[in-house]
Amino acid sequence: MESKILYKMRKEYTPGPLTEDIMSASPFIQFDRWFEDAKKEEKQEANAMILSTSTPDGSPSSRVVLLKSFSGEGFVFFTNYNSRKGREISENPKGAILFFWPQAARQVRIEGILSKIDAKESDDYFLNRPAESRASAILSKQSQILNDKNQFDEAVKAISSHESLKRPDFWGGYILSPHYFEFWQGALSRSHDRFAYKSINGIWSVNRLYP
Repeated sequence: MESKILYKMRKEYTPGPLTEDIMSASPFIQFDRWFEDAKKEEKQEANAMILSTSTPDGSPSSRVVLLKSFSGEGFVFFTNYNSRKGREISENPKGAILFFWPQAARQVRIEGILSKIDAKESDDYFLNRPAESRASAILSKQSQILNDKNQFDEAVKAISSHESLKRPDFWGGYILSPHYFEFWQGALSRSHDRFAYKSINGIWSVNRLYP
């Protein structure tokens, strides 16, 4: 394959200025403000985030997952515990999530520790999923080789009509408990605005970073 030069793929960012006086002392409140803006402005799912995990020796992997809830405790998503990300989390609980909202020229990076949420919370969420989504979660051997997609789809349809599709013990939620946030907003001439929040003994500090 020939090399493709992308130097001219360039966009100028023109949002308003991001200054210290409008940043909340709490990164959770600041995230909530930006998330509410994103829900209004973004054409796609504002709760889509890139989750990055790694093996104990540092080999990384990333994928898009959907944020399902957040609070002052952290950020929750759901998955198969036997998937690649689930296996990596069990071996190395350090992780990061990234939100990118192009309409607002904003992104938020969050680093922290991943752990499983309470089983009841996973049960409650699972029972609120559509029947076919529950069936797919029950039958999927996520991240393993699938030889016949049609056969899998038929199996999902076959059990979707069952009245009781309970959450399997290999599926549930994780919470990322943050110790670092970075808020980025694009600006003219690549003089972007960046603010980093760090937690030390439960106290959050905030500092502006160079672009």
